[in-house]
Amino acid sequence: MFRNPVPSRSVRLRWLLFAHLPLVCLPSPQATAQVELPDVKIEAERLPDIPTEPTGRASTLRGEALRDRKAGTLGETLSEEAGVHNASFGTGVGLPVIRGLGGARVKVLNNGGGTHDATTFSPDHASTADATLAESIRILRGPATIRYGGGAIGGVVDVSDERIPTRVPARPINGTLDTSFNRNGAERVHALRLDGGNSLFALHGSALSRDRGDSRIAGCAIDDAAVEQQFGLINTRNSCGRLYNSDAQSASGTLGGSVFIGNALFGAAVNNASNEYGIPPAPGHSHGGDDRVRIRMDNRRVDTRAEWLGEGWLQALRYTGGHIDYRHDEVDDGVVATTFRNKAIEQRVELEHAFGRHLSGTLGVHHLRRDFSALGEEAFIPQTGLRSSAVYAVQRLKWSDWTLDLGWRGEVTRVQAGDRELAGGFAVSFPARRFNTQSSSAALSWQLSEPMSLTLTGSNARRAPDIHELYSLGPHFATRTYDIGDPDLKPETARSIELGGRYESDRLRLSANLFANDIDDYMFQRTLPVFYDTDEEQFRFACVRLEECLTVVQYTQSRARFRGFEAEAALKWTATKLGDIEWSVFGDRTRGRLTELNEDVPRLPAFRVGSQLALRQGAWSGRVRVTHHAAQDRPGANETATDAYTLVSANLNHVRPLGDGRTLTLFARGRNLLDREARNATSFLRSFSPEPGRSVEVGLSVTF
Repeated sequence: MFRNPVPSRSVRLRWLLFAHLPLVCLPSPQATAQVELPDVKIEAERLPDIPTEPTGRASTLRGEALRDRKAGTLGETLSEEAGVHNASFGTGVGLPVIRGLGGARVKVLNNGGGTHDATTFSPDHASTADATLAESIRILRGPATIRYGGGAIGGVVDVSDERIPTRVPARPINGTLDTSFNRNGAERVHALRLDGGNSLFALHGSALSRDRGDSRIAGCAIDDAAVEQQFGLINTRNSCGRLYNSDAQSASGTLGGSVFIGNALFGAAVNNASNEYGIPPAPGHSHGGDDRVRIRMDNRRVDTRAEWLGEGWLQALRYTGGHIDYRHDEVDDGVVATTFRNKAIEQRVELEHAFGRHLSGTLGVHHLRRDFSALGEEAFIPQTGLRSSAVYAVQRLKWSDWTLDLGWRGEVTRVQAGDRELAGGFAVSFPARRFNTQSSSAALSWQLSEPMSLTLTGSNARRAPDIHELYSLGPHFATRTYDIGDPDLKPETARSIELGGRYESDRLRLSANLFANDIDDYMFQRTLPVFYDTDEEQFRFACVRLEECLTVVQYTQSRARFRGFEAEAALKWTATKLGDIEWSVFGDRTRGRLTELNEDVPRLPAFRVGSQLALRQGAWSGRVRVTHHAAQDRPGANETATDAYTLVSANLNHVRPLGDGRTLTLFARGRNLLDREARNATSFLRSFSPEPGRSVEVGLSVTF
């Protein structure tokens, strides 16, 4: 990782060894021969810091697997991972849902630091973590999530693009150029990445642009029957074959660099990103008219990193920091109705240690300062300041075939909100809150044999209420809801247990996970059987006009119970006449009940099952995947059900060497090839916005 490091027994330390063998004499009973060998240069490097995880507790997408799955949103990119679903909000927004948990319970990171955008506040806000330029995407569960917050009950998603270089470059300059075109929406994506440097420093630069028109859909945009069931009125405005106001344009640029001084690294990166996308029309609104809702987002981020590699028991000292200035405008009928701003400063100091071969771990201190505001006529959250300080420890004890991972975190969170002025001149004051939370987790892994392992994981995690859950109060036109928070919410406590197993040989791969989560004081948005009339500015028990009617949702708490599984089986054949072949079947399911209310948890993913056939022959590789999503007939109170559907996707890649380490990759991706109407059970807009219809994307990637 750094130049001139001190050798040590730790495999995490990069070292450089020069062995000079100018002359070797080979004795012989009869004669002596003299052989001269060339100089030998042996190099090894320390990979970027990645917390180790028990078997089955972490999954990583990189290389060809990541390229095959890349999509316009993070949620869609990860939607093929076991237990992970996409919470879409039109085609411009897609957030990961892990085992039925999303929002603030799934922590999304950029290179190990929080994104601090507005995704946790509302489902219509897109994530600033983009997978297009990512080197890898990790999904973490278990003790390693303790590093990033006790509230990450569902898990952690870390999108890494190495914008702060942590390795001495292999060549003075290298890079990647990607370009693609998607027939659905005439989407064009262009991305460029450059890396370079020498043993003293490393530089990184990247740029991305995306331009997409309205998406093509199978069937009609609005489910008239679902609208009549929910609102009690007949929808008279609809569009078929096209999802109006679903276009999007985004761009981003990043500059970063690191300096290597002995065993130390000092680095920084600056990123600026913009994204504008539309929200598909709600019932009663025109399709193709001027009454459109748009989101215009701008995000500025500065990351810093300092690291020193030690020896002996002290493996490393590390500081990481992030300064984020996030803003987005919600535009209604061409006028800015609400401006959201989120300014955050996040800092983390960690010490890595290792005592012999059996005990290693990380001790850390984490601090977050966040100032949030929503300004404008339609602001529904008051100006709020949040301060959070935490200490944590993640430890690993390894002995023979057994590995025990432990994690603990103690955190203090303080929240202070300003007054909120309502329609009619009324002002509401909100109380300040302070939360003391502790979370712990343990995972025991047993390597029964080289191909087979078992893992048992248990955790007790507490999550403090977030700003929007406490203080929301007012109409939110982007989601077509009237949001009501509860300033008296208590922290929720999740007790989780999971049993996982994995077997992998040359011919067979098996994996399965069974999990159970019991959550006390589970916070969720419950749809109430009342509506808010935006014209009269009052609540009604019946909706009068669809275009002036908002669904009322309120944050409340109840005891919740989640049960589910994930399973996959794959058979592999190598060196056949057709090449290397792998055939797999997979499935996952999550069921959730609000036990105190005797209701289903709203907006949970439906059961899915499928099969995939992958083939590799020389420079060619490809796969065909069929996934059946069952009907969701347990949508939750006052929610609408979704029908079953089957999606077929395919990928084809051809890699051609160009010499001198350069390669050209040609690829084609197809999604929803049967052009099925698909309504996502996890989406707030499932009755207004189906998933895109048939899409075929072609592109190329040049690595140099």
